Amino acid sequence: MKPIVTILISLFMLPNIMIGQSFSKAEQKVIEGVESYWTDFNGKDKNKWQNVFHDSYKGWDVGNEYINTKKDNIKWNDYTWGKDEVLFWNITPIGVVLHDDIAVVHYYYTTISKNKKNGKKTTEKGKWTDVIINDGGKWKLVADHGGKTESNTEE
Repeated sequence: MKPIVTILISLFMLPNIMIGQSFSKAEQKVIEGVESYWTDFNGKDKNKWQNVFHDSYKGWDVGNEYINTKKDNIKWNDYTWGKDEVLFWNITPIGVVLHDDIAVVHYYYTTISKNKKNGKKTTEKGKWTDVIINDGGKWKLVADHGGKTESNTEE
């Protein structure tokens, strides 16, 4: 029985080991910036989250047929904010490209949220690429692309 448990644990950990890498101090600061705006996105302060978008922002979700601007995202967030409660979120950075005040960050994400109206929980997994600029000491989104690769809502 012990060898089977060891094999199962190894198979579970292998993908994490394969994508794991070490980041320089500068790259880690960029990752901390991304984690900071994910905290804003999953927090209670809508205005703080909306301020993450640089005025020149253009990005899109894999499910969209058009590019969103900062104005589009504010409009969408005004409509959807507060309908779900985020119970858990995590990002797993897999690559950072840093040039002065511009960075590109590739990462996987997982969220678990609960719809406040019907109480159902949804687990979502996906991947994003963010292009960010250091604007006065705060990393802001200039462009991004990605979205969910998997989504499961409890019945």
